[in-house]
Formats: sequence, C-alpha cells, structure tokens
Amino acid sequence: MTEEEVVRRERLQKIREAGNDPYPARVKRTRKVAEFLNLFEEIEKNGEVVTLVGRVLAIRVHGGLSFIHIEDGSEKMQLVFKKDHLGEEHYQAFKDTLDMGDFVEVTGRTFTTQKGEKSLAADSYRVIAKSLLPMPEKWHGLVDQEIRYRQRYLDLMSNEEVRHIFRIRSAVLSAMRKFLDEHGYMEVETPILQSIPGGAAARPFTTHHNALNADLYLRIAPELYLKRLLVGGFERVYEVSRCFRNEGIDHSHNPEFTQIEGYAAYMDYQEQMTLMEELMLVAIKAAGREVNAVPFKGQVLDFSAPWTRLTFRDAVLKFTSIDIEDYPDKESLTKIMEEKNLEVDPGASYGTLLDNLYKQTVRPAIVQPTYVYDYPAAISPLVKRKEGDPRYIEMFQLVYGGGEENIKAFSELNDPIDQEARFDEQTAARATGDEEAQFSDPDYVVAMKHGMPPNGGFGIGIDRLIAMLTDAPNLKEVILFPTLRPEE
Repeated sequence: MTEEEVVRRERLQKIREAGNDPYPARVKRTRKVAEFLNLFEEIEKNGEVVTLVGRVLAIRVHGGLSFIHIEDGSEKMQLVFKKDHLGEEHYQAFKDTLDMGDFVEVTGRTFTTQKGEKSLAADSYRVIAKSLLPMPEKWHGLVDQEIRYRQRYLDLMSNEEVRHIFRIRSAVLSAMRKFLDEHGYMEVETPILQSIPGGAAARPFTTHHNALNADLYLRIAPELYLKRLLVGGFERVYEVSRCFRNEGIDHSHNPEFTQIEGYAAYMDYQEQMTLMEELMLVAIKAAGREVNAVPFKGQVLDFSAPWTRLTFRDAVLKFTSIDIEDYPDKESLTKIMEEKNLEVDPGASYGTLLDNLYKQTVRPAIVQPTYVYDYPAAISPLVKRKEGDPRYIEMFQLVYGGGEENIKAFSELNDPIDQEARFDEQTAARATGDEEAQFSDPDYVVAMKHGMPPNGGFGIGIDRLIAMLTDAPNLKEVILFPTLRPEE
C-alpha cells in the first residue's frame, strides 16, 4: 500500500467516524453542471438552490476561502467553499478529508467570482465516493501508452480528447443504425458461440462447452447465420456484431473487433456501392467532419460521391504490371511474385496468394477513397460469380489512406450446388495447410437448398471506421479495452 493510499484511508475513516457514509447508495442532483452554467442567469434570478454532483479535479485553499473544481458527465465548473458560510467545523472537515478524485454532492446558490467565473457557493456538501488512489498528473494528462490502454479509466479520467473519441464512436453507430433502419433493414442477433466458424477466411478461437462436452468457436463473422434469415423470409437484416479472429495484433488489427454486417434480398453489389457511399457520408457527418475534407495520416481524404472505381485486375496491373489472367494457377503466380521480390507463403492457396499480391502492392498505393471490385473467385468462396466471366466474383472493397480498407460488399452466392463445391475446395485447401481457408458448413448448404433469394451483403469494420474519422494512429485509440499482451 502506498503512502498516498494510507493517508486517504485515514481520511476515509474520519468521514465514517463523523457519522457519514462515504459510499451512499443514493444521491441528490437537481441539475447537471452544463445545465447549471447554461441557465446560470435564470437560476440566479430565481434564487434557486441547486444540488450538483461530480468528481473533484482540483482544490485550492486560501485560508477561509477555497475553490474546488468538479466535473460531471457534461461539463467542468468551480465550487466556492467559505468558512464563514459553511461553519468552522464543516470547513475544517472539508480540508481534513477531501481529496482530488473524490466524488461530491454539493448544494448551494449561484456565485460569480471577481474574475467573472460562474460558480456555486456551497451551503453544504458530502463525499459520495471516496477515492483511495490518486488521479493521474492533472496538468498534462496521462501520456504513458501502456497505462492508457491497460487502465483506460485513468485515460478517460484525465484526457478529455479521449472521451471525445468514444462519444464520436457512439454517435456514428447510432447514425448508422438509424440509416439502416430507415432503409428497411431489421437489426438482429446471431450466435457468438458457433459449432462451425464461417463467413470469413480467418483462424478462429476455440473454447469448450462442459455440459455439451463439445468444442465451440467464437464467431469470426455473422454472415452464414444472417443469410439463413433471408431463407426464413426476412428481406433485409443487419447486426452490430462483436467478432473474434485468432490473428496478430498491430495498428490495424485487434483479435476482437466490432463490425456492422447486413444483407438485403433482391440487391446486387452495384446497388450496394451507392448505398455504402450514402451510409459513409452519414457516418462522416455524425463524426462532425466535412465529407470532402477528412484529415487522416497527414493527408486530406475527399469522400464526396461517387468514389473512384477500379477492378481488381486493373488495380494489380496498374501498380505491378502483372496481369493476373496471365497467371491462372498457384505455380505461375508464385513464380512471378518471386521475380517481383514479393513475399510468398508456400503453404497458401492460389486465392490467398492473389490476396497477398493485392495487399502488398495495390492497397499501399491508394490514397483517395476508391472502390476495388470484381475480385478473383478464388479469393472468396461465398460470393456470386460474374455473369459471363466466372473467374471473377461480384465483390468490392473501399480502400483509402495508403493501405486502409473498409466496407466489403458482395452479390451473395445463392446457388447451393456451387456453394457446396466451393466448400469442398476450401476443405482441400485446409488439408494442404491453409489455416485461413473456410470450414465447410453442411447445414448452411441445406438452408440454401430450401431457396435463398438473390441478395447483396456488406460488412463495415467499426473500429477502422472510427480510427479514420478521428485520425487515430492505431485501433487501440478507438477500442475502449484493446487486447494487450499479459503483464509479466
């Protein structure tokens, strides 16, 4: 126990010895701080007695006059404690027991200082939550990244700009939900614990259910369950889903993340492009940004619609001089990638190699918002093939900022025979060592055999979206409690 905690525990005991509960179950509050400040003149005119609550941020004692700054969830303000007003006993008790970080309930009347600061002159006060550990250094905020992420409550307590990021996150999510609701989508919930992890190319986390004596997986995506709902008769569904992927941690990846994923019957990927542009503009405005001037990584992104569009083939050709149609199999593609000094995973499937080629060359070269579309069919086993050219699928992604990508959307596959064949291909890829190849899901194929309407689906990574909208350098800044290495 630190010396500081020892002293604070002694002050806690003094409060109890005086017959007061330092942790009451109920408190009284007649106004929030922001409301009090906004209506100050009206409250003063009416002679209203006001009760405020908040955390103590600063204490300045000047003999028989003291100034205490507090903050609630709305704003900061100043309290004035006067010895001749509170009485000597209560004034001395305040000096003996109150610390920065304590939560207080204060009742009093309006008071304007000589400098014109709107304040509350206290008639009475009480501690409603005694803090036993000190706040971070008050003038410069908390800057140690390790502490900021591990003890996010200290980060939020001391850094207003961090709290602002998460207010933006909440506002953006609310706006996106409202947009989808207004466009006929219904919000649903699907299983997080799954017997077969599907819907994405990723390694899952495994857990065990004792009562069933069965291994289960944390979902990597809600896709296959959402599309089962289309079979069941719902035309448009979406989920704000927490997903889990057993992958590395870096500036743009966290093992658990949030995405919005949705599916609409009778909609193809071209219609999805327009819908996603509209949805993104709603999100940008909810974050308080101008759509044509979003600062990100030292650049200014222009999200004015329509965005630039490039096919996957043309994008690779533009930035590498490789025409993927000249390299239709794993062996030939491996050879040209090695000649170009690109990283090659010998255990990867042809589709994974194509994806790696794209990630190494195309993504870093795109700065302004761009749709990359018509991906090779080998990259995703769940997407409808293009009419007239089955080598490609009706899929697009939004790329921006020199390598960031978000919004993945498709014309979804609804042919159960084709789907079953592609699951077989993925099973074969897993057998050859591709750990990110998808699991086969026979029940999903059965659902499709009952008839799935033509549909378009999308997924939007919320963490990456908020990082872009707040110009955050990494995802840890926009996830309240990011995954970290265990402490030694």
